[in-house]
Formats: sequence, structure tokens, C-alpha cells
Amino acid sequence: MRHIGQSGKIFTLSAIASVLVLSGCGSTPKTQSKPVVVEPSPIETTQVEQNVTPEHKLLEAKRVWERTRNKEQRNSLLLQAADLYLQNQQPVLAQQVLFEVKEDGVSERNHSYYSLLVTKAYAGMSDASADELLAMLDGVTGTGETAFQKAELQTQLYSQQGNFAAAANSVLQTNLPDEDKVQQVWQWLTSIPTETLTTVGKAYPALSPFITLRELTEANASSPATLARELQKFQQVYQGHMLETTLPDNVLKATQLTDAGANDIAVLLPLSGRLARTGQVVKNGIMSAYYTDVEKRQDEHLLPRLRFIDTNGVDTQHLLNEIGDTKFIVGPLLKDTVEKLIPNLHAGVNVLALNRPEERIDQVAANNISNNNTITTSPSPALNSDADMPESILTATDTQGELDALGLATSLNYFGLAPEDEAKQLAEYIFNKGYRAPIVIAAQSSLYQRMDTTFKTHWRALNNKENKRRANITSVTFNDSNSLREGITQALDVAQSNDRINQIEYMTNDEVYNMPRSRRDIDAIVAFASPQDTELLNPIIEASLNPYDGKQVPVYATSRSMDYDSGKNQWRDLQNVHFIDMPWLMPSHNWQPLQQEVEQAWQNQNTMQKRLFAFGFDAYQLLPQLGMLNTLKYLSHEGLTGTLSLNERGEVIRQQPQAMIRNEKVYMLSE
Repeated sequence: MRHIGQSGKIFTLSAIASVLVLSGCGSTPKTQSKPVVVEPSPIETTQVEQNVTPEHKLLEAKRVWERTRNKEQRNSLLLQAADLYLQNQQPVLAQQVLFEVKEDGVSERNHSYYSLLVTKAYAGMSDASADELLAMLDGVTGTGETAFQKAELQTQLYSQQGNFAAAANSVLQTNLPDEDKVQQVWQWLTSIPTETLTTVGKAYPALSPFITLRELTEANASSPATLARELQKFQQVYQGHMLETTLPDNVLKATQLTDAGANDIAVLLPLSGRLARTGQVVKNGIMSAYYTDVEKRQDEHLLPRLRFIDTNGVDTQHLLNEIGDTKFIVGPLLKDTVEKLIPNLHAGVNVLALNRPEERIDQVAANNISNNNTITTSPSPALNSDADMPESILTATDTQGELDALGLATSLNYFGLAPEDEAKQLAEYIFNKGYRAPIVIAAQSSLYQRMDTTFKTHWRALNNKENKRRANITSVTFNDSNSLREGITQALDVAQSNDRINQIEYMTNDEVYNMPRSRRDIDAIVAFASPQDTELLNPIIEASLNPYDGKQVPVYATSRSMDYDSGKNQWRDLQNVHFIDMPWLMPSHNWQPLQQEVEQAWQNQNTMQKRLFAFGFDAYQLLPQLGMLNTLKYLSHEGLTGTLSLNERGEVIRQQPQAMIRNEKVYMLSE
């Protein structure tokens, strides 16, 4: 970090110029690149009288210097001038004065005040180093207003770094009202992953009461009444703390919710016609969750009555008549039925639609990712289609504007198995692993092209956050085995390497003993393809990578590339592939007794049926939790389909675990 104005010392104000001329008299300026942090003497921020301008302080500094030749006293007045410039929203002039003070040498007495002002002057600049500014603040001592300003700056800088635990801790040291402190700390603390809270509590003991409050809300998320009782005990334990009298707004709102109390639930599914099999599997999952609750409560009379309504071949009015006065609805499953039914529901109905609107994907942005290399091979008959599951179940294409146009006073939530969600999660996971130059291979079908577009759009957004202009993606599209092999070898530069070898052989008229070499800038490969295509592409990738440079290029895929019914040959061909999928499909999960019961009741379920079963199971379990999940957004539900939470639009967001294939077996990854 350097001071602005370091290349010149001529300022627009004559008063500054006069003082700076004097600053060279009687002392030798120090030429250091940045201030030296020393142990300063305690000094408070100087409080200047009202109606005093920075120019007044500059002239006063000039007179003091002419009269006393006291450099420390003069520089104290210059620092006050810089302070006033900052208060007047003139940071550049403040930076110029501070630079000259630094050049002349900062005394130990003034160092704390100087460090505070430099941090204030540069904290809002995009090119300033937050680490350097925080280091300068370490040298600021004092109480009262100085301590408050230091804490405010630390809060700002830590939040810029994304260190929300440290930012929350700093907020508590400011002079903000308790209500503002609680809301800000709570906002940051609830954005921190649950598994890190213990470490955060040890590092910042002042946050421990807030951590305890979060753990209390998570433990009592199933019942607002229980949460309210536990909060009373919490406030008794923390008497005298700000949380005794000031609780976060969303926590108070959660205690005012009423228990779901659903005694009648209407489930809308296609139970006849073309999609009868799909609807029946989802129904099986719902019924299994229902009877799991029977076992937990030991009283079937405490559970609601389930009514299954067939949506196949009936109009909206028929469905409304069937629903009647029912206040809790699961479904419909199909996008078209959701669009027709939702606008006609009465206010006060709680709906968990088994399909949800997606954000519109900007095709232009996705297709114009700067500096992309795109390889599109010639079209030919597709190897595999994704017709085994209706796309309307996988995703919906409504825009948010269409949803808002409904104008309902209805509790409306959406739960779907959208493939775009998996593509987005995969982009975040790979990006957070540090990879920056992937090859993205996508089959030429609508499903995988949507996933490909979502991945690239989100990848570009992640790069933009790092101020990277290049997305560094190489794209390959294919739709048969020949075009797949051709696309991969071109993307990895293997074909060009072969051409170079052949050219050398032709020129020398001798056989060249060499191996084709692949590109070395590629750090990951992402596949959006059917299980059958993925089985083909992984061996092609392994054969195309250079075996001599010792570099392992990982291959990543989604659940759409996994079929657990193909036997061991599939796992052999997918060796070392990383992928994401539902916990329910993983070899080790927390529902082993349930799995045994399901296997006995419904034998030989294929992979898609297992996913639909898990979908129905989670839908039933989510219904009574929707009020709490909508109020406390940091809460989540560990379901068969993944870790489930709700966003601001009431859409269920699903995070799936990572897995890897080794030695023909699937292994869960802890990352």
C-alpha cells in the first residue's frame, strides 16, 4: 500500500504548501516506503472545536512551527487537519497531508493517531490491502472515541476480507446501540458453517453467548413453543448480557410461530396415466416418512390424515374441489399443474410444490464467456437420452416475475430435483478447491446443455468476485463416441501433439520415438453426460493425459452421470471420478434401518426410483418445518436428498455430499 501523492508534493491549497515548505527546515525527512509500527504511547483522538476547518489547523501548524520549531506539536496539528479532511469526505487531501507527516517522521506520541487516520483514509479504497491496514490498527491504543473508531475500522476491514467471526467480535467493541450490535453480530454469526462454531467460540469468547443462542435455536427448530420456553431459560442464564433484553428479530419471530398442527394433508400426484409409476414412487416415499413418524410418536392418532389426489387428466376446478378446506398441500408434481393451480388457491394455504421456478439463465452471458475455447464436434445420433424422467419434475422454467405476479397471501414453497442446482454446486466446489482452468465436456441434449450453461454462468460469476476477467474454460460438446473422442483429444491438445510428431517424422524421414503430450494448463475436467457416456469418456481422458509429468487431472461429475444398477464394470470405467449425489444413494448413510425396510417392501428399485423415493420422503418431513426454515434461514434439514435449506424466495436449496470412485467402490469424501 502506498500513499496517494507520493510522486509529488505540490498541493492545491497554499496553506498546505506553506506548511510543507517549513516541514523540511531543521529536520531530515525519512524516506521509508510505509510507516513503521512501533509501540505508541496512549493518546486519544484529538477532539477539535466546531466550525474549525482543515485550513485553520494547517495555518495553526505553520504558526507553531515558526514560533517554536516543535516538530511533534506541528505534526499533531497536521494530523488534526487530516482528520478534518476525512470528516469532510476529502480523503485525497487527507492522504496527502498524512504522506508528508510520514515523510517527515512520525513520533512515538503521534504514531497511534497517525495509524488510525491512515487506516480511515484508505479503508474505503478497492486497491488498499486490508491486511496492511489491520496491521496498522494493531498499533492504535487508547480508550473512548479512539477505541470505538478502531473497532469500527476493524469491523469494516474484517468484513471486506470475509472474516465474519472477527468482524462480529469487533462490532461488539463499537459504540453502536445494543440492538444494532445484536442484529449485525447475528447476521454474520449465522452465516458461519455450524462445524466451525466451536473454533470461533475459542478464538472470540465474547461471541460465546451468540453461539449458544444459535445452537439453542437449531436444537429446538421443530417446535416454536419449545423454542420460546428454552429462550426464557437462556435469558435467565445470561442476565446482564445484551441478549437478555435484545434478541435477534428473526428469533423473536420464530417464537411467535404456531406449531404446524396439520391434521389433514392433501398430496397431489399423477397416480394414473403415463406418469403413474413416477407418482407412485414419490407416494411410497411420503408414506414411508409418515410411518416413520408413527414409530417415533408411538401414537398414530397424533399424525395427520393423508389424502392422495390424482392430478392426471383433471382440470383445476376438480383439484380445488378435492382440496376443499385443506390447509396443507404437498405437490403438484408437474410444472404445468403447479402453474394452473397455485393462482387459484385460497389465502392461508401452506403449499410445498414438488417443482419450483428457476432463475432465468442468461444465454448471452454464458455464450460470451471471455477467452473461452469452444470445441463443438459434428452432430450425429445421440448415445443416450434422459427420457427416463420427465424434465418437468427435474426443473421448472418460470421466471421470478411470473411467480410474483401471482400476488398470493399463501405460504408457498418449492422443492425440486433441478439438475441446474447440481451444476452450480459443482462449480462452487471446484472453484473453492482452487481450480481455475477446467475443460467442460457436455452431451448435446437439452438436460446436459442446461447444466453446462448453468456451470459456465456461475463460474464466470465466481471469477468476477475475484476480479478475474478470464473465465479460463475450454468447452467440448459431443453426441456420439467418435465426436466425444475427437473433442477430448482436441481440447487436451493431443491431436496437435500427434500432428507435430508426424511432421517431424516426415521432415527427418525417420521414425520418432515419442509419446503425444497433453496440455499442462488444464487443472480439472467436468463432465455433464449420461452414465453410459461418462463410462466412455473417463477412459478416453485417462488415455489422453500425459503419463510422464506426474500431474493428476481430476474428473468431476454430477448424479446425472451415476447409475447404480450397471454393476462393477461401471465403477471400473469410472475409476477416480469425483461426483456429487444424494446421501440416500451413498454406501454409508444414517438411514440404514430404513433402507433395509425399503428394500424389503419395494425390491429391485432402480437408481431413478431410489431418488424419487428419497424426494417424497423429504417432502413429507419438510412440511411441518417450513415455517421455521423460512424464518431462520440458517437452519437446515438433513434429508435423504441432501442438506436442505430455504432461500429468500421459498425455494429448497439442496447441498449434496461429495464422493469418489476407487477400486470399483464408492467412497464418501469429507470435504
